[in-house]
Amino acid sequence: MKSLFLSISLFTSSLAVAGLDCVNCQTDKLLTIPKTDWPIEYIDVQTADYERNRHASFCTRPTEIIDTIVLHHSETPSTVSAEKINDYHLTRGTPTDPWYMIGYSYVINSPYSGDSLPKLKVTEGRPIEIIGAHAGSSAFVPMSKEQQKIWDEQKVKCGKEGEEGKFDPSMVKDGKIKANVTTIGLVVIGNYAPFSKTNPDGYSRKNPRYPTKSTQDSVARMACQLQKKYPGIKNIKWHNYYHNTSCPGNLKYYIGQIKTLARKYGCEFN
Repeated sequence: MKSLFLSISLFTSSLAVAGLDCVNCQTDKLLTIPKTDWPIEYIDVQTADYERNRHASFCTRPTEIIDTIVLHHSETPSTVSAEKINDYHLTRGTPTDPWYMIGYSYVINSPYSGDSLPKLKVTEGRPIEIIGAHAGSSAFVPMSKEQQKIWDEQKVKCGKEGEEGKFDPSMVKDGKIKANVTTIGLVVIGNYAPFSKTNPDGYSRKNPRYPTKSTQDSVARMACQLQKKYPGIKNIKWHNYYHNTSCPGNLKYYIGQIKTLARKYGCEFN
């Protein structure tokens, strides 16, 4: 398993370099599906130059264990970048248990209704082989037979860059596995929850914010693209399905519409 953790280190290092030299390129790793098999427009997934905390632990997984996309909003101004979200996440955790990097696997920048900025953009976040930090550390979900087999074979490993990954049995409790292990975090940059003392960037109750049609469509196409690449992904959920939080605000009420749009592109989600 040591080679896997070393390859993750090399992958994230090359990702950072690619972010400097390739501003508008597509992510080759994601876009390997022949167009004849999926006759719709591909999402132009960009890379970013993320700082990582190499003293932090992270866990890897086979992508076959993933079955769910979890939708989030960043609860920030819509102009915040994926790199800024990464910077924020690096300040989370504790000195003894810091975060490795951005907790989401994909980031969608999208303007609010009536705005022209920021331009719609999708950016790769935490590599999909690395378990995310987004659904809540205390959230556990049932496992399918296939997921149970992957777990029993101890293919989920944790460690630090350059170390040999180790199996962590605490990730399963009472027959359920931590939700982060089997999910992908997809965040829409912006704040779709109402203003409060703890959410100063929220909308006023007289002027609620809702995702635009283009945002809904981008989430649907990204979800479909992921399902085509990773056929085990069958579900789209939302953050407060797993955890008591205001996230993803009003985005939650558009999950049905997003699934309908994904169906138009040839994908079915529960």
